[in-house]
Amino acid sequence: MDSASFRIETEVTVMAPIGACWELIADQASWLQWFDDMSSVDATPWLWTEPGQTRVVKVNGLKVHEEAISLIPEQEYAFAIRKWPLPVAKKAAEGIRLEDRTNGGSPRTTLTYIGAFEPTFVGKLAQKILTKQLTAAWGPALKNLGELAAANASE
Repeated sequence: MDSASFRIETEVTVMAPIGACWELIADQASWLQWFDDMSSVDATPWLWTEPGQTRVVKVNGLKVHEEAISLIPEQEYAFAIRKWPLPVAKKAAEGIRLEDRTNGGSPRTTLTYIGAFEPTFVGKLAQKILTKQLTAAWGPALKNLGELAAANASE
């Protein structure tokens, strides 16, 4: 993801323990609770633990086939987009990096969304639009994730 020619990043720091954040990210069924633009998910298995595991999601009405490419507990969760209906990228991957920011007080975790793309000609023309749309989707989703993780941790 770090070497892609077109990258999008957005970062949020949440008041939740890193472990609680990770549990929600790895549990595919939980995505419907915190990612507002996702309307369905079908995963094999439901709890991702290793690369190669797959899911099909519906985001903003678009059906997207994804495959886990990096799962490092409490550090990195990344997936490749294997099939989607938009002609904007030859290759695409997305992920979340987690960093524990707790410093003796309340738990804090920084969540960074990274979108990495090898754009097509159309994708190059649409980079500003893609950046705006993905940032607008992932920023609130990561905040929602943090709120849910904090609530789960306090139970």
